[in-house]
Amino acid sequence: MKTFHFILLVFLIQVKHANSQEPVRDSLFKALQQAVDDSSKYKIQALLADFYVEVDRDSSIYFSDACIDLAIKNQMFLNAAASLSEKGHALTHLDKYSEAFTCFTDAIKIANNNLYNGKKWKSDNNTISGERERYLVLTKVYQDFANLMASTDNNEKSMELLLTAKSIAEKNNFPANLGYINLDLGHKYLNQNIIDTAWQLERQAMQLLTEAGDSKPLGYCNMLIGMISLKMNHIDSALFYFRKSIAISSYFNNLTNLNGTFRQMTSFYLNVQKEPDSAILYANRRILLHGEGNLGEIFFDLAEAYKLKDNKDSVIKYQTLAIIEKDKDFSRRSIALNNLKNGVINEQEKSMKLKEREAEYRSRLRFTLIASCLGIVGLVSVILYRNNLKKQRVNKKLETTLSHLKSTQAQLIQSEKMASLGELTAGIAHEIQNPLNFVNNFSEVSQELLDELQEEVKEGDLEEVAAITSDLKSNLEKINHHGKRADAIVKSMLQHSRISSGDKEPTDINALCDEYLRLAYHGMRAKDKSFNAGYKLELDENLPLLKVVPQDIGRVLLNLINNAFQAVTDVEKPEVVVSTQKLLDKIEIKVSDNGSGIPDNIKDKIFQPFFTTKPTGQGTGLGLSLSYDIVKAHGGEIKVETGDGGGTAFSIF
Repeated sequence: MKTFHFILLVFLIQVKHANSQEPVRDSLFKALQQAVDDSSKYKIQALLADFYVEVDRDSSIYFSDACIDLAIKNQMFLNAAASLSEKGHALTHLDKYSEAFTCFTDAIKIANNNLYNGKKWKSDNNTISGERERYLVLTKVYQDFANLMASTDNNEKSMELLLTAKSIAEKNNFPANLGYINLDLGHKYLNQNIIDTAWQLERQAMQLLTEAGDSKPLGYCNMLIGMISLKMNHIDSALFYFRKSIAISSYFNNLTNLNGTFRQMTSFYLNVQKEPDSAILYANRRILLHGEGNLGEIFFDLAEAYKLKDNKDSVIKYQTLAIIEKDKDFSRRSIALNNLKNGVINEQEKSMKLKEREAEYRSRLRFTLIASCLGIVGLVSVILYRNNLKKQRVNKKLETTLSHLKSTQAQLIQSEKMASLGELTAGIAHEIQNPLNFVNNFSEVSQELLDELQEEVKEGDLEEVAAITSDLKSNLEKINHHGKRADAIVKSMLQHSRISSGDKEPTDINALCDEYLRLAYHGMRAKDKSFNAGYKLELDENLPLLKVVPQDIGRVLLNLINNAFQAVTDVEKPEVVVSTQKLLDKIEIKVSDNGSGIPDNIKDKIFQPFFTTKPTGQGTGLGLSLSYDIVKAHGGEIKVETGDGGGTAFSIF
């Protein structure tokens, strides 16, 4: 029976990071019901505590308590210390600082006691033993304790604990633990604006965690690298890492990391891009994360977003809500800090009563307690002043950002436009060849007619001269017509490459659809000579001019039409239709194809960043995501209608 549970536990550890988290949870509960010995029960409940720590912290605390009881019952005290640290981590995020402090100090007492060497159930590594077991637990406890100190603004003590944990991890060669520690250290150096050191630590953390096969914290790592990129003014890179963080955190259902990245995306669209609709979208996503977000902070961001939209009623509404929530948060935080101060004092008094044989431990702990107490007392006395100081710093950052915004936006717009020009080059080159061929052919025919004209003039046949002259005039008209076609194509290309402010302008949507349908088709033909598909326009001639950014909407059309042509490559009679129509209060643009359609199981994922059904190397998964953002930035919406085997239609309103 013990062998069965050991094999089952190994399997559960392997599937811990599977694509769907619910089956993992259900498997753990099933294994827990079947477990008969305390060792198996402890290991499974430890996995459940870790599973819930970023999803449902009350559940994480419940399973940590169960692990602590089992460990103490069996005198496996290092296991008890590890579970105390896990419980303290969850309590920290619930702002229960005093209880978390007690967990960490108790865990340190146990892990520093030489009597407990080697007395630990193995969770995932049966080769580690003896003194290394104790150091492995100490590394995790110091790191989690550092997070508690950071949460109470005792950053000096937090840095000291992290450096202690790093020293132990390096000395004992714990690469995965070192990766987690470098993550937190990089964040601290980022907060201190020491960008180069922060960047180096985060890249090292990503490498160590990847080599250790631990992908779960990479969402947090990508968010921090995105923040560093933003500090370095690498806007495109920052957006790339933020979206990658969202994808990884969603994959592991890590609500804490999702909240943090949504916060960064809100700030990005609010302060850098000045796109209030996108900022509102990500702020509202934070509200939905089951209490992970700071409501006062979210409502403040919403007020700033509606200020950009000049919606005064919403600004007043969210400013009022922000003040209410910040007052609640201040009161709740003050109570938590006061409880922690009392807990520190009580712990100090108890430590003074320890026996003589624990003198060395008591000395180390007293230093920790005194430092923490002094930091917390100072925090309570100046917390209002610090809040005002933070607001002033935020205002200064906003002023600096605004001063650089115009030049940054111009660079971004030109960069995006050049990328779009690269996609259009093949289609434009292919399309311009057609009128040039006509010009060359009619020029050659006209030269032959001039030779005939000279001969007929010599012979005096005026009737034939008149006929040849008529033919020459017709040829010149055709040369002029196709020359103007080539000129129009060149002007179109210049229109895509010219520098633009990105302002909206009245645009003929029908002409835009006609142009990009032809460019997309000729682009496909230029890449694949064997490609052939029917395409047609069904345009509403009564459409009014629409104020949009033509290059941006053109990029959306090009992406949708290219996707449509790619979807019909294996269809017997392929056809793509681009249609427009005027509805009651809006205009609809529809791109339809008769391809195989989009399966229901991936329909909800197609607008997610980095999601693609194309083979590796043939698609980034960003096309539809970027199109979605562009349409939303214009105040519109994009929908898809599809079914297995039933074709696909994308509609823009």
